Amino acid sequence: MSHPLDAQESRVRKHPFVGMRISDHTVLDTIEGRHNCRLCHRSRKFFCYNCYIPVGELATVLPQLKLPLLVDIIKHKKEIDGKSTAVHAAVLAPEHVRIHTFPDIPDYRKEDGVVLIFPSAKAATVPQLFERNVQLQIGENYGLPKGHHMGTMLRRRMDEVEIQGDDDKPEQELRCWKLDNLPIRRAVFIDSTWNQSRGIYADERVRGLRTVVLQNRLSQFWRHQRGSPRWYLATIEAIHQFLLEVHINAWGLSAHYRGLDNLEITESFHRLAEPLKVVPAPAAAEEVVDRESPYNGQYDDLLFFFANMYDLIHKYYDHNELIAYRRPI
Repeated sequence: MSHPLDAQESRVRKHPFVGMRISDHTVLDTIEGRHNCRLCHRSRKFFCYNCYIPVGELATVLPQLKLPLLVDIIKHKKEIDGKSTAVHAAVLAPEHVRIHTFPDIPDYRKEDGVVLIFPSAKAATVPQLFERNVQLQIGENYGLPKGHHMGTMLRRRMDEVEIQGDDDKPEQELRCWKLDNLPIRRAVFIDSTWNQSRGIYADERVRGLRTVVLQNRLSQFWRHQRGSPRWYLATIEAIHQFLLEVHINAWGLSAHYRGLDNLEITESFHRLAEPLKVVPAPAAAEEVVDRESPYNGQYDDLLFFFANMYDLIHKYYDHNELIAYRRPI
């Protein structure tokens, strides 16, 4: 018979954000009342989801992130601002993130180095952007009916990425990546339901962009979206996953970083990351270092608000009783 403490320790070990380098977000639990936004003067709790700035005392204590590339978020006009996780990115990384409400968006056809995070039929993986010799194994059309493809239906976890290469040089030595020569300068995300996103993708200003598909990780989002699978990530989760993949493929993964242990990412992600692991110097083992060092949690604070709300939800609700976590995986 298991001891209650054993069960408690098991739950702690399986917490999705254990091992990630997220700043202490319990400061959010100490804030009482609401404050007026200094720009629009609306009453808000933590941040203004119209102006994308923190309110009250949070302005001095929030982590501020610098990203390796620019991030644009195209928000469907029917998305409720106060419920969207996209705002988290704009508040926490204001120098690198901007939000547009469709159809008022830039014409991305005029800019080089822009990719759209969207699972189109011809989508590339992040390792392919970095010239790594990998490919998606389509198998039997991802298990979809004839006439459909992964851009119209998401029925299976896309965990069929495998290393194909027989290059003369190790993958890490193929190219020296720097912030100013990354193959991506701007990543565009769509913040909407799945059906709404297909309408945005049809717009000619984004339709011609190279599309990128992420390695699947199970979403920890507590809000259920009807008909969507567990790997349909909240926008802030998708941004974090993309930056994680970009960073690891450009500069490697610190062997000391344990933030991936409980994220429930497909096995192929770990298989592709394994050859890129780097053992840092002992002095750097416990530090979050600069943007061109092996990944050691540099962008984990993007989940600052998300992790706090996750903990709050799970304080009052049993994980296994929430519909969002009982979807097919």
